[in-house]
Amino acid sequence: MRIKWFSLVRIIGLILVLFYHFFVKQFPGGFIGVDIFFVFSGYLITSLFFIELEKSQTFDILKYYKRRFLRIFPPLVMMIMVVLPFSLLLPSDFRANLAKQVSAAIGFATNRFEILSGSSYEAQQTPKLFVHTWTLSLEFIFYLIWGVILLGIVLLLKHFKQKDKFLIGYTKILVLIVSLFLAVFSIIRLQLTFDPHYLSYSYFSFSTHMFPFFIGAITAVFFGIKIEPEKKAFFASYPLKKWVLGTILASGVLLFLTIFGKFESTWTIRTNLILSSLMAALLIVQFRILHERTTIDEPKGLTVLADTSYSVYLFHWPVWLIISHFINQVFIAGILSFFISLLFACLVYYGVEPYFHGKALPTFMKEKLFYAGVGALSLICLVIAISAPKLSKIEQSINEAQISQTMTKLDKQGQLAQNLVDTGKGIFANTAWQNASLGFLSSADLQLKQTVLKDVETTSDDVLNATQTILGDSVMVGVVPYLTTILPDADVSAEVGRNYDNIYKLFAQKVKEKTIGSYIVISAGANVTADMITDVQKIISESPKGSRIVFVTPFDGNNMGALNQFNAQLREMTKQYPWVVIVDWAAYISPLQNELWADKIHFGGKPDVSSQYLDLVVKGLNQVSKVKGKP
Repeated sequence: MRIKWFSLVRIIGLILVLFYHFFVKQFPGGFIGVDIFFVFSGYLITSLFFIELEKSQTFDILKYYKRRFLRIFPPLVMMIMVVLPFSLLLPSDFRANLAKQVSAAIGFATNRFEILSGSSYEAQQTPKLFVHTWTLSLEFIFYLIWGVILLGIVLLLKHFKQKDKFLIGYTKILVLIVSLFLAVFSIIRLQLTFDPHYLSYSYFSFSTHMFPFFIGAITAVFFGIKIEPEKKAFFASYPLKKWVLGTILASGVLLFLTIFGKFESTWTIRTNLILSSLMAALLIVQFRILHERTTIDEPKGLTVLADTSYSVYLFHWPVWLIISHFINQVFIAGILSFFISLLFACLVYYGVEPYFHGKALPTFMKEKLFYAGVGALSLICLVIAISAPKLSKIEQSINEAQISQTMTKLDKQGQLAQNLVDTGKGIFANTAWQNASLGFLSSADLQLKQTVLKDVETTSDDVLNATQTILGDSVMVGVVPYLTTILPDADVSAEVGRNYDNIYKLFAQKVKEKTIGSYIVISAGANVTADMITDVQKIISESPKGSRIVFVTPFDGNNMGALNQFNAQLREMTKQYPWVVIVDWAAYISPLQNELWADKIHFGGKPDVSSQYLDLVVKGLNQVSKVKGKP
C-alpha cells in the first residue's frame, strides 16, 4: 500500500542534506535531513511489520533481513564501484586511507571508523569520499536490533496464546513501551556523554543517535500505513486549517534549524536533532492525513525523486567532491552534481535493483563478457583502494609538525627530557614520517635552521627580549618547526581542530595563571564558530596591561564567505586599538591558494609557503613592538 505524499518526507530530508553539502554557507544546519530519514525509516519498518503481522499472524525475520539487505547493500556497492575510478581525477589526499574507508562502508561500520579516527563530521583536513555512509551504519544496526526485538515480542505473545486482534493490540502496546524506553534512553545517554570538544561520539554513535528511529516507531504505533476505519474517517474530515497550521509549524521549524543550526553549536546536537526528529514525525502524520483527504495522485516527478532518494544520497557526496574540485562556482557545481547523482540513481533503481528482487535477467547480463567486465572493474577498484596512500600529505605534514613541537618542548626541560628528544629523533628517522617530498629529509632537518628562513624578516630585539605566547589551530601546528627557530623561547600552543572558542578559553586560563606573554599571537578561525568576533573582543578586553596582540586572518579557500565577513569585522574592530595589529594572511594567500595543500587551508611541510606566513607574523610582531602596550 503506497501512501500518497509520503514522497515529500523523503524529498524534504534529501533536499536538506543536498543543500547542506552543496551550499553549506547558506544552509549550515541541513545535516538534520539525515534525522528525517532515520525517523521515516523507523516509521516505515514498524508499519510494514504491523501489516505483515496482521496478514500472517507471524513475523519472518529472515525475509525481513533479506529485504533490508537487498535494499541497501547492492546500491552501496554499485556506488563505490562507480566512484573509485573517478577518484583518480582528484589529488591523492582525497584517496588517503581509501581501503579502510571502503571496508568500513561495505561493512556498515563507517560510524565506528569515524569515531575511532577522531574525525569531526565537519572539521576534516580533507573530505572523505565515503564519510556519508555513516548513516547506513546506524540504519543497519537499527535493522538488526529492531528485527530481533520485534521477533521477541511476537514469540512472547504467542507463548501466551495471543492471536488475531489481541496479538496486534498487545504487540502495539509492547512496541510502544520498548520504543519509548529506547528513545528516552538514547536521549539521556546523549546528554550524559556529550562532550563539546568531541562531537564525533555523540553524532556517530548509535546509542546516542538512535532516538529518531524509535520516534518513528512510536509514530507508526498510532498512525501507521494501515489504520483503523474510525481513524481513517477522522483523517478524511480533518479540518484543513489545522492541517495547514501543523504543516507550516513542522516545515518552519525544520527550515529555521537548517538556516541557523550550525553543527559546531553546543545545542545543535543536544537539542536540534531531537527537535528535528519530532518535526519529522509530525510531518509524517500530516502527510498521512493528506493521503486520506485527497484523491489525486502524486506527481510522477515526486515519486521518481522519492524512489531514487536513497541512491541519490549515496552518489551525491563523492560526485560533489569531484565536480566541485573542477568547477569553482558553487551553484553550478551543486546543480550539476544533483543531476549527475540523479542520473546514476535512476540507473541503479530502475535498471539494476529490480534484478535483485526477482526480475528476470536480460540476455546481455547472462553473457560471459558482462561478468568479465564486472570482474575487471572490481579488480581496478581493488587496486585503487589498496594502492591509495595511508595518510594525506596534509595529515603527514601536521603529524610531523606535532612531533617537532613535542620534541622542542621537551628540549627545554633538562637532561631527562633531552634523552626523550634523542629517542624521538631515532624513532622519527626510522619511520614513514621521513618524507623528502614534504621538505623533511631527516629528523635533523625537521629542526630547521635559520638559513632556511632567509626570506623571513629578522625578529626585533624588543620582541625577543620579551615573553611571547602563540595560540593557534592546525595551520599554526604546521609551521611550529620553523617558528621555534624564529622565536625559540615562545610559549606555543597549537592544536588540530581548535576554534576561537577553545582559543579564548586557553587564553583566559593563561591570564588567570599569569603565564600569558606580553606579545600574543592568535592564529585561528578556519574552524568557524558562531561567535568568533565576540571571542576576539573578549581577548582584547581581558588581556593584561602592557600586552601587544597580533591577530592572523584565517583562510579557507572552500569557505571564504563566512571568513570574509569575520576578517572584515576583525580589521575594522582592531583599528581602535594601537597595540593590536592584523596580519592579513587571508588577503596575502588568496591569489596564491594553489600553493596550499588540496584542502585550500594548510601548508605545513611546504617551506616556501611557511616562510611567507611567518614573514608576515614577524612583521606584525615588529610593527606592534614600536607602539606602547595596552594602557
